[in-house]
Amino acid sequence: MQLRKVQEMGGTTFLVSLPKEWATSSSVKKGSVLSIENSGDGGLLIYPVENSTNSRPEKEIEIEYPSRFKISSLSGEITGAYLLGYDLIKIKGKHRISPNDRETAIAAIKKLIGLEIVEEDALSITCQFLVDNTAVEPSKIFRRISAIVRAMISDTIKQLGSDETFRFESVAERDDEVDRLHFLIVRLIRSAVRDPRAAGKFGLSSIDCLDYRVAASLLETAGDYAVELSSAISQIKSMDGGLKNELVSLSEDLDSIEDVAVRGFIAKDYALTRDVLDKYKQFESRLNGFEKVTESSPNFAELLHVVDIIERIGRCERDIADLVPPMRPA
Repeated sequence: MQLRKVQEMGGTTFLVSLPKEWATSSSVKKGSVLSIENSGDGGLLIYPVENSTNSRPEKEIEIEYPSRFKISSLSGEITGAYLLGYDLIKIKGKHRISPNDRETAIAAIKKLIGLEIVEEDALSITCQFLVDNTAVEPSKIFRRISAIVRAMISDTIKQLGSDETFRFESVAERDDEVDRLHFLIVRLIRSAVRDPRAAGKFGLSSIDCLDYRVAASLLETAGDYAVELSSAISQIKSMDGGLKNELVSLSEDLDSIEDVAVRGFIAKDYALTRDVLDKYKQFESRLNGFEKVTESSPNFAELLHVVDIIERIGRCERDIADLVPPMRPA
């Protein structure tokens, strides 16, 4: 960190010198035009006008095949490069890529939104990220993840004891889409942290980026719990009508809590997120009451497991609301 003393000129203008190292590396010289933007969190962003367009040099990475690291996996390295914001990912082999490893790589690439194979031969696979990082708003992806998770939970519980045929495996399939969207939002947030101009286009401060990263992980975890819930409920063959109705009612409480938590988080609305905490207290009380009623059920052990999963989902949703403080920092 370097400190600069502010000078005053003419009583109305303030001057501060630019670090020479930065000016040299950015090709700034006498007569250069600089873009000065408000960062939204009390700071200023300064860029040479020539470099302030949406275009930026592509980040490239080459993944060695086979890896010299015994603990690494090809799919893990591809996913890691994607999350770190690399635009061009090249898998370069010292010899032919085996059919199994090629299938592994292609499967990993297909799980990552925006990443497409552009070149392929016996020794290499090259894929490129084809989505503009500033074209997709994190808030829209966040809403989409939430909608999928809510549907996973609701559909699962409403099928309990139903005569309708329901593929519980479809819940796990939808969780795959949650994972893909989660990876995308993590990539976008990391890009915004590295490039404050991108964050400015999204209307996010540095703290907002951190909050989005945490909130997206909470939703992704709730999706994992929804898959676990589906598995647990699929083991219950029959249930008393009263218990079933109560469980459906609890799922509706969960749906309402997540809806308000997500809306409050995106809008940074403290009043909405406080409403979540009130809803959660009522939900927790009802959940405890439901647990006591199930003690006489022949499916007590299975229902206890279901209650535990539902409680964990509710905590994820409550924690999203907790990310909105009473007052945003200036």
